[in-house]
Amino acid sequence: MSSNEAQPSSRTPVVTPNPPPATLMRLVNPLMRVAIRSRWGRHLGPLAVLRVNGRRTGISREFVAGVHTVDGIPTVFTDRPWRLNFKGGADVVVVHAGTERPARATLVEEPSEVGPALAAAVQAAGARNLGVAIAKGAHPTSADFAAVGRSMIRITYV
Repeated sequence: MSSNEAQPSSRTPVVTPNPPPATLMRLVNPLMRVAIRSRWGRHLGPLAVLRVNGRRTGISREFVAGVHTVDGIPTVFTDRPWRLNFKGGADVVVVHAGTERPARATLVEEPSEVGPALAAAVQAAGARNLGVAIAKGAHPTSADFAAVGRSMIRITYV
């Protein structure tokens, strides 16, 4: 290899983001909001609807998200812009399996906290269920999960 050629990366990412296509989510999420509220909602696993007032507009918004239990704490992993509604904490209603529960939710963006939590959630639920892909044969560390750039929303039921 000559000195002018680009050298390949010495380290390929072990964990990469792998969310569902945004177009698909725009089509499916309205249906999921209805299904989650119904008696069939209990068959949708960790999917829930988070209802929160916008932090700037005050308008009530609803987001479909996977709520995973990490160390006994309901947690949502996302990098979507709506996560910012939970910065500094926000009151939220969590709709899951046809029931509504009031809660307080807080955005956590510190990689040293998100990485281990995401690793634990992937261990419990699988990478695909959390929108990440793991390189074949790799054994990712918490630092590898932290490098994905995700944040998490911790939920405390009231």
